[in-house]
Amino acid sequence: MGLKLSVNFLLLALGAAVDVPPAREKESSLYPYGPAQRDQKNPKLDDGTSKKVSLTVPFTFYGKKHQSLYVNNNGVISFDTRISQYTPDPLPLADGRSFVAPYWADVDNVLGGDIFYRETTEPALLARVTQDINQYFPTTPFSATWALVATWDHVAYYGSTTDKGNTFQAVLTTDTKVSFIILNYWDIQWTTGAASDGDAETGLGGTPAHVGGAEGYGMGEMRNWGGWLTHTGF
Repeated sequence: MGLKLSVNFLLLALGAAVDVPPAREKESSLYPYGPAQRDQKNPKLDDGTSKKVSLTVPFTFYGKKHQSLYVNNNGVISFDTRISQYTPDPLPLADGRSFVAPYWADVDNVLGGDIFYRETTEPALLARVTQDINQYFPTTPFSATWALVATWDHVAYYGSTTDKGNTFQAVLTTDTKVSFIILNYWDIQWTTGAASDGDAETGLGGTPAHVGGAEGYGMGEMRNWGGWLTHTGF
């Protein structure tokens, strides 16, 4: 059985967070993704990553503008540099990496699943993003003009001996003045790869997945949010 996280998603802006009640249908919780949306797809490579994505619009994360990013197979969107690390570190980090981690864990898309991503200014999607954010942040004027949608679709874990897969999504969006991150979870069936001391059959135990992010601000100064995924609800 999967974790009872299903389709809850999280909206984040300037460090604020709001839990959104789960939707009933997959299509109503995940933003559209896949080949029909002309998404790019990451290579089938353990600990792999996307090519460098040069953003058409700068994305501001904790006050710092980023012009490029990588969609890493192991559940991390990183700015400026790839992250191939498969066992997550506890926050706060000390090395200055800047990233958003919808589900930092040892994904192995060779064993199963795909990672999709795209930049978009498609009006219908931006309207939906705007509506979702305005609903939960009604005092923050916002109308999305750009978004990046990254989706991990039924991805397996390293060392898996089963067909378990996790499906989750991260959406980065901005109106050029305010930036938001949406983390969207459909089906979570495992937390840990075998190389992180997880059980090869259950995908549990060991050092579990981490959800959060970090932004480096020079020597010794970091801004972080996030936490370990708990094992309740099996």
